[in-house]
Amino acid sequence: MDNFENIRSQWANRDLPPSPHSGTQMVISKAKHFRKQQTIGQLVLSATVLILIAFFFYVSAYNSAIVSLGLGLMTSSLLVRIIVEFISQARLKKLSVTQEVSKYRNALVSYYKSRRWIHYLLTPVIFILYFIGFALLLPTFKQSLSPGFYAYVLYSSIFIFLFFAVFIGIHVRREMRLLRELKE
Repeated sequence: MDNFENIRSQWANRDLPPSPHSGTQMVISKAKHFRKQQTIGQLVLSATVLILIAFFFYVSAYNSAIVSLGLGLMTSSLLVRIIVEFISQARLKKLSVTQEVSKYRNALVSYYKSRRWIHYLLTPVIFILYFIGFALLLPTFKQSLSPGFYAYVLYSSIFIFLFFAVFIGIHVRREMRLLRELKE
């Protein structure tokens, strides 16, 4: 009888995996929110790729190696990001919300840890390649555009690149904050 009481006492005092503070709904709603943001991001990147491809043919970029290289870098860097996001989103969809909360949370933590590599390694490389591609186009823009419009393109692109750098930084920060919240 002592054994039975001992087992029951151990069962009652066992360590249970921690569940999120706000429960299952918080974890699921945040995952859905980031899934929606990823989809929007993919749509924006896809539209940008289509615009770059149309621009490639519109300006007959295939006649100039530098313009082809610049637009090729811009387009291919965005395509790599789209593919990575597509794979990442497919991985997130595979997570089953019907499994035990702690297992789902652990799977989400693992998923967002892998996203660190995307955010801190791949995203800067893609951003730099895109910028290099754009910089390769600047001499062609200077030759073919009026001085005023070239100045507009040059200065507005600086603000656009800064805006996107800040925007990407904010997005990465939010996603990493979610990771910290899930670990709690």
